[in-house]
Amino acid sequence: MGETGVHHANVGSNTSVAETSAMVDGKISGYAFELEAANKLQPQVLIAVHNNGGTKRNAVWGYIHYGDSYESANRLLAARLIKAISAATDLENRGVLLDSTTGRNDYKCAATGKLSFYSLDEHVNKAPYRVLLEIGDNAVSRALLTDPAKQKIIGAAIKKELAAWMGETF
Repeated sequence: MGETGVHHANVGSNTSVAETSAMVDGKISGYAFELEAANKLQPQVLIAVHNNGGTKRNAVWGYIHYGDSYESANRLLAARLIKAISAATDLENRGVLLDSTTGRNDYKCAATGKLSFYSLDEHVNKAPYRVLLEIGDNAVSRALLTDPAKQKIIGAAIKKELAAWMGETF
């Protein structure tokens, strides 16, 4: 947010080439900037927190990368995180999906050739464990998403479940 040396700094879609991997006026995207910064930290786990637009569902989804060598471990982590968020809020648990299943992508993974989420692509995001959470819908869940107290509840649920998972995994 607020980065001036990138394109699509404060907006964008994780599924669009134009808003992720494309260079515009010699600048990388906000997504690319964030992932480059994360990769420099060499994290073992990266959780991308997003919200949906246009689903008209007060729900939470977990997405993992199709064909990833950590696909089964990421599926388990995503399932645990969305279950914890759903239990702590009134968000419906919509399950774990592959990033290639949304039908609105034009970004493709170089390894699989499948439609994917830029932030989950192993060529972009170097963390072995990668999960994308779609928390709420921009319109339907607006009250929840903009309430600082609810944001803290969601953050605490993620933190607690992630800590438990890490304690069991590492």
